[in-house]
Amino acid sequence: MNDGFAQIIYNGIINQKDLIDSIRAVQNSSRISFSVNSYLKNDLNLNHKPARFLGKNTEECIRLRNGELLWLSEVGSKFYFDKSKGFKEEIIRDQTFGRYPSYDFDAAKKLYINFDDQLIKIDAISDKYFISPFGRNAQKYYDFELRGIKNGHALIQIIPKHQYGPLFRGTFVLDTMSYQLKQLDFKLSGSQGINFIDSLNIKQEFDATNRLTFSEVGFKGNFLKFKFSGKAEAYFSGYKSSIPEDFIFNKHEVLIEDQKNLTKFTNKERAIPLTLQERLSYEYQHQEVSEKKADQKLVQKPQLFPLLFDEKIWSSEQRHRNIIFDPIVPAFFFNTIEGLGINYGINFIQYSKSNKYWSVNPRIRYGFSNKELNSDISLSRLFDPKKRGLFNISFGSTYQDLNPNGSLNSLQNSINTLLFEQNFMKLYRKEYVSTSIGAEILKGLYWSVGMELSRNLSVDNQFDYSFRDIKTRNFSSNNPLNPDQQTKLFPDHEALFVNSSLIYSFNQDYENRNGEKIFFLPKGPRLILNYRKGIPKVFNSASDYQFAEIELQQEKLDCGLWGYGSYSISTGRFFQAKNVYFPEWKHFIGNLALVFNPGLKNFHLLNFYTYSTNEYFAEAHVEHNFNMKFTSRIPLIRNLKVQELIGGAYLYQPQKGNYFEVYGGFTKLMFRIDYAMSFDSFGKLNQGFKLSYDF
Repeated sequence: MNDGFAQIIYNGIINQKDLIDSIRAVQNSSRISFSVNSYLKNDLNLNHKPARFLGKNTEECIRLRNGELLWLSEVGSKFYFDKSKGFKEEIIRDQTFGRYPSYDFDAAKKLYINFDDQLIKIDAISDKYFISPFGRNAQKYYDFELRGIKNGHALIQIIPKHQYGPLFRGTFVLDTMSYQLKQLDFKLSGSQGINFIDSLNIKQEFDATNRLTFSEVGFKGNFLKFKFSGKAEAYFSGYKSSIPEDFIFNKHEVLIEDQKNLTKFTNKERAIPLTLQERLSYEYQHQEVSEKKADQKLVQKPQLFPLLFDEKIWSSEQRHRNIIFDPIVPAFFFNTIEGLGINYGINFIQYSKSNKYWSVNPRIRYGFSNKELNSDISLSRLFDPKKRGLFNISFGSTYQDLNPNGSLNSLQNSINTLLFEQNFMKLYRKEYVSTSIGAEILKGLYWSVGMELSRNLSVDNQFDYSFRDIKTRNFSSNNPLNPDQQTKLFPDHEALFVNSSLIYSFNQDYENRNGEKIFFLPKGPRLILNYRKGIPKVFNSASDYQFAEIELQQEKLDCGLWGYGSYSISTGRFFQAKNVYFPEWKHFIGNLALVFNPGLKNFHLLNFYTYSTNEYFAEAHVEHNFNMKFTSRIPLIRNLKVQELIGGAYLYQPQKGNYFEVYGGFTKLMFRIDYAMSFDSFGKLNQGFKLSYDF
């Protein structure tokens, strides 16, 4: 042990600040550009399952045994790091087994966890941050205890100062001469706010130059009494202190994969050999694939409730074809225009080897009460996966919400109509043909243009049935601007318009997989410009106006330990508006029901239609999710792993003036509950609880 280390640790007492500063100095000195070979193996195992799930025998409907390997993936890659541009990975080999994917450890980059960073996030498992034991001022959050010194290596234990804080427990081994890390073993528990995870373990090993050679994330969890465990481990070898000159390091491109050049692993190329169970799983899958190729039939993907609440998927990997059937239960609806009806569709998708595809989506809509049949069809072509180039043409007839942003979905409107005698959704009949095309014209800049010709028919209520008669309520008319009288909202007319959009995303990271760009949420905001022109006298069109809108939005603003926020600010105006019928007004995403649809631009208590405008508007939304910053400190509540959030919204339009909302709530997985209050320029308008679910 050298004199410097003896001064840091005197009589077993550690000068924690000096120790952290010494480790950070060595870590920072090793942060140079490099390339390295990597091998990643990721598995998921079912340890225990309940005898029954949702009333069904799990052995029959899920066909899984305790101890069964659910997922196995292997990735071989070339890994690059540049001090100014960050990480980039080129996948060379890829091999998978199983139908139930593990957490998204699909690249070695996701296991290159650098504890020199102030905050640590394991993206594949959670969006929650944890404080690094080697970050700046880590002594405020951790105590360090020397457990022993052997052969010039010190074993040091880290002890969090706050039991339920976002902190690690564990040990690390340090070279007492060079202050280089040799290995670490850090743990997190489920009480620290990681959904489904009961315990998580990170292990790392380093070479003599302080470079990472091995990284492992192991976890155990429980979801609805299904107990599982998994492990992702990456090996790094063949470090080179420079990046080849011919290697293209595009900004924001984090991964490259060319399916044509991918090869399978041989035993020599694996950093660790496969277990017997893993070898047998690959052999079984190879036999199953061979049988499918010989059969050449579409095979059904397994589902718990096929066609009732889940879409039914028939798939053929050999023919590159999918057929997707809509679920049956959500297809039925009841409204005051058509009565009982069904809106059902099937989607046929034909892929090519280059990831291009054709999609044909026919749909029928039939009202059993009014005996009216409508149908339409949509044809789409992804012609340039790398630039998200998409062409679409649609035509037919249907009933459409007067608010094109959507007020309620059909199921929610049906429930409110039948159970609570409230017909929130207002409809009109539309016969139309439309076409659009869009593509990325520059990096981060997406442009689209479209045209639509339609005949729009105003309709009245025909049915007033509900399961119960609420004396204090009556169904309102289908005219949202005159809800007490059955008057036409607009005359029947033809409308022709063209529209165009420009969307620029700042700091947009993406993966390039087999020539297809796969985008992440941008780290910066999006700037959106929309323009629409109603063209009069062509094909008897009565529309005559121009509309322009600008919006700045960000879906996930990373705030570290304080969670993440989102915001949207927009304004727009109609110009030369000689004739604008209600379906073409500017509409907003309101809500009057108990159940609401959460989203970046959704209001909690705004009327669906009465704030729509044909003049101008200003709109703003802000929301912040604290990601258990406060609930993790409350006994009992912390075990629920609920995230706390607050938000607000603002709207101005000249007929109604100012409108405000504030709300707070809790969310967990697909469930959310908020309490909201709304105001206008004269005071409070409304308040109440709002619920949301996503399944």
